[in-house]
Amino acid sequence: MPFVDVEYSERLTGTFDRQAFAREVHAAAPAIVDAPAEAFKSRFRRIEESYFGEGEDDIDAVFIQLSILTGRTRQTREQLAEAVRDIARKHATAPEGRRLHVLVEVREMERESYRSHKD
Repeated sequence: MPFVDVEYSERLTGTFDRQAFAREVHAAAPAIVDAPAEAFKSRFRRIEESYFGEGEDDIDAVFIQLSILTGRTRQTREQLAEAVRDIARKHATAPEGRRLHVLVEVREMERESYRSHKD
């Protein structure tokens, strides 16, 4: 914890530097949410197909969901969402003739129900 779940349009495979994105999020976000960098875990999934608006077919997207433990202020969650959005915009580029949408949601996980195991 925190978890960074990223889904991205398949067309972005060659233009989204996922490793650079994760490195930068893992470096910047800990200070925002007061969590150690080693606690951050990012995973990526390619979206094979998506549908936007009324069928707009020139959009590629990066959907980011950050899951953090409860206890942070609304301002902290907003700051985290904005920072991660800006980092994603830096590392993802829409292919020629396409538009890029970057969407970020910060979710809270209840501390009482969160468990982990590490070897």
